[in-house]
Amino acid sequence: MENRPTYGYGADDPDPAQRPRPSYGYSAGDAERAGGADGAAAGTGGSSAGAADDASLPAHQIPGGEQAGGPVCPRHPDRVSYVRCKRCGRPACGECQRPAPVGMLCVDCEKELAAQQRSASPRNMAGGRMGSSTPFLTYGVIGLCVVLFLGQTLIPGGAVEQALIYAPVRTLAMPWTLITSGFLHGGVFHLLLNMYAMYLVGTHLERTLGHWRFGAIFMLSLFAGQVAVLLFADPMSSSWVGATLGASGGIFGLFGTLLIVNRRMGAETTQILVLIGLNLVITFTIPNISWQGHLGGLVMGTALTAVMFALRPKASPGADRAALARRSALIHGGVLAAGLVLCLVLIAVKIATVPAGYLPLL
Repeated sequence: MENRPTYGYGADDPDPAQRPRPSYGYSAGDAERAGGADGAAAGTGGSSAGAADDASLPAHQIPGGEQAGGPVCPRHPDRVSYVRCKRCGRPACGECQRPAPVGMLCVDCEKELAAQQRSASPRNMAGGRMGSSTPFLTYGVIGLCVVLFLGQTLIPGGAVEQALIYAPVRTLAMPWTLITSGFLHGGVFHLLLNMYAMYLVGTHLERTLGHWRFGAIFMLSLFAGQVAVLLFADPMSSSWVGATLGASGGIFGLFGTLLIVNRRMGAETTQILVLIGLNLVITFTIPNISWQGHLGGLVMGTALTAVMFALRPKASPGADRAALARRSALIHGGVLAAGLVLCLVLIAVKIATVPAGYLPLL
């Protein structure tokens, strides 16, 4: 029993009054102030030169972030806090505390950790942030096409077609039809074929490119298809008043996008080339199919995707991926805007060449 260790405390201590007082992570001055009146006197008396120097400093500049009443929050020097950030060790008041899986973080550390997580977060193939994996834009296009087809079928008098279908003669009088006509279809088979292709290609590309890039490419391809119809239409022929409808222009644009994406990923491109070839053969051999719309959408979708990948910022080891994503978004937004401007310029050039009276305003 004589050799039993005492560890500096317990009934065997020769003088329990001499046991070390725990500081709980605070400075010696904090422990003294927490001890009672003697500590308070020592903390406010200013008997030492160091205390006198500290008293001349603002509360938030006192070493350890402390003032006479205890440690203070660096962001709110008038608030005493004994809760410290588990990352940097600085005191944090109730307003500046952020819960963490273990302990608390201060506001600054929370922001730094969030920035680090964003910079290390995975990116999609186009360099954007990984969004929701649900291709809601693809489903939205399919749903809108189905709803409008029901309107075409159930509303008598062809009111839906009259309001939304496009013909070159309507370019100035009803310019919205350059877009809305792409969501109308000429029959059940036409609708099912386009929506099946939209589902197969759209769900894959929307997850690969991200929602807004995918949606912009589809809409611009759809728009470019109608612009091609206008460019190739002769004001002196029946094509000038012939109506076009269907989402085929946008879907052909997605075919071209899929071709570029597969090439960039090193995936097989033979199947998509065969698919595009077969659809072009059908387009040019079967009557009453708008080859202009198909060709215009294919060219626009392919060109946009190729330029976007060519200009995408390259990531180097240790690079800020969040900053690269923002830069990529700006560049790709500029590419898409350039595609839209090109379509508008082509429309203006065509309108300028049309004889007076062939493009009514109303």
